Amino acid sequence: MTTLQPAQDPAFWEGRYQAGRTGWERGVPTPSFLRLLESPTAPAPGRMAVPGCGRGHDALSFAARGYEVTGFDFAPSAVTGARELAAAEGLAHLATFVEADMFAIAEQYVGTFDFVLERACFCAIAPVDRGRYVECVRALLRPGGRLVGSFFVGPAEGGPPFAASWEEIHATLAEWFDVEELGEPEEDSALDGADQFAILRMVR
Repeated sequence: MTTLQPAQDPAFWEGRYQAGRTGWERGVPTPSFLRLLESPTAPAPGRMAVPGCGRGHDALSFAARGYEVTGFDFAPSAVTGARELAAAEGLAHLATFVEADMFAIAEQYVGTFDFVLERACFCAIAPVDRGRYVECVRALLRPGGRLVGSFFVGPAEGGPPFAASWEEIHATLAEWFDVEELGEPEEDSALDGADQFAILRMVR
């Protein structure tokens, strides 16, 4: 019998939500995303996928600026929370949340999105499955689409979160994506590491 990696097992993530063990959930949008949205060079709104969306705080920050957002998460509690928050903020017309396996969504949404938003999803995936993450992101994006990320980098061991340096993350993506913008790493006390902001454009 095959043992699922945690990121492949919906019960693992739902269990974390039920137990209140969701340290990656800040309860507010990611600061680097807010700075991007408030900058004069913010990308024009388009369709955005958010794999591992959690309770939807980041997804909704983009929906509030006119992006048409679809968030995906394994955990029913996360999806329910995101839908409730979208309704409370009057953004349900721009933000849809779907309970789904991120490794399967590309089959239904091939070439659908202008953007994929990344925060604390890459680091939840075991290193052996990082190639599958890239395949999923590439399939979701339209030609020339962008991966907008706040990638966790840090000393975590065992996982999740699974440790990765920015150099390792970039190496995983470099064959298919060019870096358009790269910020300075910022402390992430929620995950005991740092976040690396980057915008990458799909070139293949």
